Amino acid sequence: MGTKRRLWFYQLVAMSCLALAGLGVISAQAQDKRMGRANREVYRGNIFYLGGQRGSNADFFTMTVDSFTPDSEVEQLLSALKSGGQDGLKRALGDRKRGTVQIGNRLSRDIQAVWVTQTDEGRKIYALSERWLGFAEVRRGARSVDYPFTFIELYVEDDGKGEGSLIPAAQVRAKKGMTLEVENFGIYPARITNLKQTRK
Repeated sequence: MGTKRRLWFYQLVAMSCLALAGLGVISAQAQDKRMGRANREVYRGNIFYLGGQRGSNADFFTMTVDSFTPDSEVEQLLSALKSGGQDGLKRALGDRKRGTVQIGNRLSRDIQAVWVTQTDEGRKIYALSERWLGFAEVRRGARSVDYPFTFIELYVEDDGKGEGSLIPAAQVRAKKGMTLEVENFGIYPARITNLKQTRK
């Protein structure tokens, strides 16, 4: 094989390898999308509490989504909620981790489930986190033990801006589709404002 033909052959092989690598990346990205994985999304804004243990105060809000819960998994969680109530949902959530939520400089908490529904104005994002229960709260059998979740609902427009709410102690019930009916424990939901989305 002549030198020119040999160089042409090597270039052809190299181009074929690059093309196959590109197809592999596209295939992996498509699989990630089907499985609920996505580029990391971060939502930052201000959060305002009205009453409750924190009193009336304001702080910074950050929610990081590492991956979204696939629709099939959301349906399984809602099925567990319907059949087993709050305890059934907690068992179904297990040790899953889809992201974190952080208020101010406090330690971040894991989010076990986060999913999206589309609206005319943009996206509605639901996030569910198992609430940390204090020892004294459990020992005295406080009524708040029946509200074992922290629930977050964000409305994000197409430009990445939005608002939302956070219920620190929530009890949830399944509704039609992939929506939840949420009951809060004796305090107003915290308001989330000036929300901005970034991707990493």
